[in-house]
Amino acid sequence: MNVLPQVLPKAAWRALYLLVLFELMFSAGCSREKVQNDVLIQVKQLVITLTEYDQSVRMAKEEAFPGGGQIDPEMLGDLHLRVLNQLSEELVLGAYAADHGIAVSPLELDAAVAAIKADYPDDTFEETLLENAVSFPLWQRRLKARLLSEKVIQQALVDRVDITSEDVTDYYQTHFPQGIPATEDSDDIHQRIVTHLRRQKGEAAYQAWIADLGEQYSVVINQSVWESWMARTQ
Repeated sequence: MNVLPQVLPKAAWRALYLLVLFELMFSAGCSREKVQNDVLIQVKQLVITLTEYDQSVRMAKEEAFPGGGQIDPEMLGDLHLRVLNQLSEELVLGAYAADHGIAVSPLELDAAVAAIKADYPDDTFEETLLENAVSFPLWQRRLKARLLSEKVIQQALVDRVDITSEDVTDYYQTHFPQGIPATEDSDDIHQRIVTHLRRQKGEAAYQAWIADLGEQYSVVINQSVWESWMARTQ
């Protein structure tokens, strides 16, 4: 069993959108707008506080280095930046979602929470959160943000990918050179191939797409808060 609950069901989001935005965030696109002292990251009206970032780091640390122990400072620094980038990216996607009427319903959130809790016997889910000093409301907000990110990526990128007949033909020739087995449903196989190719093309296009999105939704980093936090954790 994992030390910390998975934020999404296994393999739901990692492969598609864990791409970093460090160069984007700290480029000229990041303004020097004043932000509140407890806010670390801001995109339009959406914010991540230092407390939320700190607890998100704890969650990521427990997942990446279960059991604690001595962690290489360079690896730990990479983890800090990865979490900063991930949260910044989620705010960009969240801002896009707000502008385009994309949302995660209470029913969708409840179903995701229930699916994750089902992997934990008895009350170990809540106990695990407490052991790692992560509150359930924060964990739930993180889950909702990532569900929303996944939905935005699906609707705004993956669903719009163009799959040609040549793409499908090439896939059949590579993976089914002898044709579809008689025992298989050819329509079902075809649909799964199209879905796979669309996701594959979406992954390939993602980095350029999210960079373009970052140009529309500037990420503001509170440099003083970030530098102060980093100094305390060295």
